Amino acid sequence: SSHLVAARSRRIGASTRTRSPPNVTSERMAPSLEDPDQKTPDELAKHYSTDVSNGLTSRQAEEILARDGPNELEKPPKPTLLILFILQLTGFVIILLLVAAIASIAVNATGPNKEDILSYTTGKAIFVIVILNAGIAAWTEHKAGDALEALSKMTQASIGVLRDGAEQRVDVPMVVRGDVVILGTGDVVPADMRLVEADDVKVSEMALTGEPDDVAKTAKLKTKKPGEPEKLTPENMVFSGCSVTNGKGKGIVCETGMSTRIGRIAQLIAGDEGSKPKTKCGCLPDTSANATPLQQNLEKLGGRIGMIAIVVCIVIFIIGVAMDRTDPANPGSPAWLYMILIAVTLAVAAIPEGIPLCVTISLSIGCSDMVRKNVLVRKLAAVETLGSASVICSDKTGTLTEGKMTMVNMYTGTVSYDVEGKGFDPTVGSIRRETGGAEAGMDLGVRSSLLAALLCCNTSLSKVLDPETGEEKWEPKGNSSEAPIVVAARKIGLDENISADYRRVLEIPFSSSRKMMLTLSDVSGRSTLCQGGMDLPAGSTLLSVCKGAPNFILDYCTEQLWEDGSVRPLAEHDKKEVLDIVDNYSSKALRVLAIAIRTFEAMPFDVNDEDLTTDQKFEACRSNLCLVGLVASIDPDRDGVPESVVAARGAGIRVVMITGDYLKTAMAIAHNVNILQPDDDEELSAVDCARLRPGGEYLDHTDMDILTSSIRVFARAKPEDKLEIV
Repeated sequence: SSHLVAARSRRIGASTRTRSPPNVTSERMAPSLEDPDQKTPDELAKHYSTDVSNGLTSRQAEEILARDGPNELEKPPKPTLLILFILQLTGFVIILLLVAAIASIAVNATGPNKEDILSYTTGKAIFVIVILNAGIAAWTEHKAGDALEALSKMTQASIGVLRDGAEQRVDVPMVVRGDVVILGTGDVVPADMRLVEADDVKVSEMALTGEPDDVAKTAKLKTKKPGEPEKLTPENMVFSGCSVTNGKGKGIVCETGMSTRIGRIAQLIAGDEGSKPKTKCGCLPDTSANATPLQQNLEKLGGRIGMIAIVVCIVIFIIGVAMDRTDPANPGSPAWLYMILIAVTLAVAAIPEGIPLCVTISLSIGCSDMVRKNVLVRKLAAVETLGSASVICSDKTGTLTEGKMTMVNMYTGTVSYDVEGKGFDPTVGSIRRETGGAEAGMDLGVRSSLLAALLCCNTSLSKVLDPETGEEKWEPKGNSSEAPIVVAARKIGLDENISADYRRVLEIPFSSSRKMMLTLSDVSGRSTLCQGGMDLPAGSTLLSVCKGAPNFILDYCTEQLWEDGSVRPLAEHDKKEVLDIVDNYSSKALRVLAIAIRTFEAMPFDVNDEDLTTDQKFEACRSNLCLVGLVASIDPDRDGVPESVVAARGAGIRVVMITGDYLKTAMAIAHNVNILQPDDDEELSAVDCARLRPGGEYLDHTDMDILTSSIRVFARAKPEDKLEIV
């Protein structure tokens, strides 16, 4: 996740932009199957000549690989250090300097002091300045290219694939269309795939859409209902580059390489829909279309200086010849020859040979300062471009925000609490009462709610070594919505391994229809839920915990935990009070989960009945629940972002948020980071990106410019929307 900086004065490639979301397919590849999410697994298998149970044969895979090419993004050829050096010599000012140096040497070589080596000092000095300038710029850009190349190699090396009827590990570039890929928690999706099996699969699509929450996936064929809002990605598709955070599944590869969604984004960024790169001088890459304001101004300056110098030299030459000026040291020589030497000398003196070197050294110093702030500069001239920006377009997740879901509020025992700290470090922050701010880590409701929630989680938290910094950092493994619960539980001393003391008897995973997850744990011999927690009824042997959407869970609740540890009936006015709190949290863009429990003296269903379905078991365990609490989490804004936005506004720069998240969430975050101000009209300052493409086609340039000139928040944005807005 990253941000795009756009100077409004430069609409690069505006005349050639696609006005509708593109569907890019390499010419060498066989035709793609349209809308694979609307096809059954059998239809997909028939189209790709594969078998869901056995996969492709090795021979088929080799033939497809030879036809389609490797499953990797195409990279433009990396310019060598020599090419980068030569490119620095193609600027107009540099060419003027080279011509001036050659002319200076030629004049001195034909003059009376041609044997004096010091007479060539000016020409030599200009050559040294030009070479030094080109060397500094070429070396800086070459080192940045090496760093980017290293980053591009940080991908998963292999993936499990069914071939010849057996599962085998295959290098990701060797994955082809029609392959049946086995996915598990922690895997990175190697290509765009249609799922044919999905067991509680959740995928992080943050890199593709900007949504911070994991997205639940299914293998079912779903048709869009009239009036149903468009989803950023189909529920039965997973896409290249996204990581599997939960569950396991199996899918048929539909697109590879540059035909994947991430490949389409790469082509959009590259521009000209994959056309051959432009060149100049026959072989050098042409970068004139992406020239920065500084480069453009230097070219104009060089042109003006060159024209003025030529005009002045011609005028001096004409006047000198008309006045018959001859060389005092050689009166017999013709006047025109002497005046040519004088005119060339004036031209050499008029060329400001110090400008390129001064500019390059200044930019190099700026580049070094930015590297110390962990900013990688690909092009030296881009350092100056930042000073010409009038609009900053930024993604939300991971750029304006931490990209780490963090619990910030709790409600339990009819008491509201604040949860301090950001990120995944459980040693930072604590839980305090909202009123008074007293430490609440030992409050009965807090401990009961977090322990119950922990028993209904499959996420772990541990320290891992950061390969970039070499330092250890806390990192969760599993569902991103469960990570805040695990972190908050650790803050009050509840270790994640405590779950091992409560043997899990049953787990019913979250589903889009149930809107909750349920676990059944063994609490035999316990009189309290945990140390400092609520009392358990005598004879309790099993504890059912439900975790999910508050409005769904409240429908099954008949009781509520109170501050003193008592359990009382949940009346309608109590439910309304809880829902009001949920609405209050939601208005702040918080993700709210409800935690409810029920104890049993014996298994609530016949474990020997093999005909019982999961839904029947779920119904037996979810009735007459006791609401123990609510937990509210958010992806918090990064430290310093609100101040940076204010500073940018003070410098006359408009900051725009473009995110794949929902409009309500986007507006709340925009207010938090000062992109939207309290007196802004949200209807005029924030829009859903569906307005950019009514009927599937983008607005024309005029209407698009009118819309983007005032909007500061774009929500539900697809990757191609972001490029269109910029």
